[in-house]
Amino acid sequence: MKSISLRLTLLIACAIVPILYILLPIAHLFVDTSPASMLKSWIDPELLTAVATSLLSAATATILSLCFGLPAAFLISIARFPGKWLLETLLLLPLILPPIVGGVALVDLFGPYAFIGQWTAARGVMLTNSIWGIVLAQWYITGPFLIVTAEAGFRAVPSEFREAAILDGADLLTQFRKIYTPLSQKAIVAGTALTFARAVGEFGATMLMAYHPYTLPVDIWVQFTANGVSGMIPIACGAILVMAICLGIGRWVVRVRQGHQREPSSSASPW
Repeated sequence: MKSISLRLTLLIACAIVPILYILLPIAHLFVDTSPASMLKSWIDPELLTAVATSLLSAATATILSLCFGLPAAFLISIARFPGKWLLETLLLLPLILPPIVGGVALVDLFGPYAFIGQWTAARGVMLTNSIWGIVLAQWYITGPFLIVTAEAGFRAVPSEFREAAILDGADLLTQFRKIYTPLSQKAIVAGTALTFARAVGEFGATMLMAYHPYTLPVDIWVQFTANGVSGMIPIACGAILVMAICLGIGRWVVRVRQGHQREPSSSASPW
């Protein structure tokens, strides 16, 4: 009995360590600042503009991820071809590469001296130092989140549903719209929330693609270089609140969708 109690205590103690390690630095920031100083920092028009830019660009990047990432995730989940594992591995690279490396790759492809960047600039669309540069950076770094989560949801759809649809003459687009997407809503909503939250906080690739206009992370970096750590604490606390609200809304949406979505019966096909 003592042995079981000791092992349980050890397990709980190990579980507490990462929780404290994550929460203590955040809590200490709020101890070191006051609501008044945080409010003063966050009524700065430049910072508010940066927040609006981040939210707008992150929403656009998330929409692009949905429009193009969902079809990619669907086709990858059902396809069988040589080298599929290699493709899936390469699609994960933006998640594990240092964001600065992703930014270098994007500037090399879309920058003012690259063919694509010159071609769009000649038509009045700048792909760097513009809102489009921010969107491209956020989409590149965060898009794989949606592909990975949606693909996991698509893989969980019972294969007999697709077989029944094929027997009824449904093409791939119909299967995608009427079977896979409805039955994978949990994974899609979770991936969408994760993609948006991560896009709001994207810094490395964004800084290279579009230093101007400032996003929230870039503006925070500028404030840090000008005022140091002590001057950054009120701004950092506000940024934590913004990100916590975004993450909380995303998780709330996931919970609501999970509560309203009816689990498919194993004996009946939605088709």
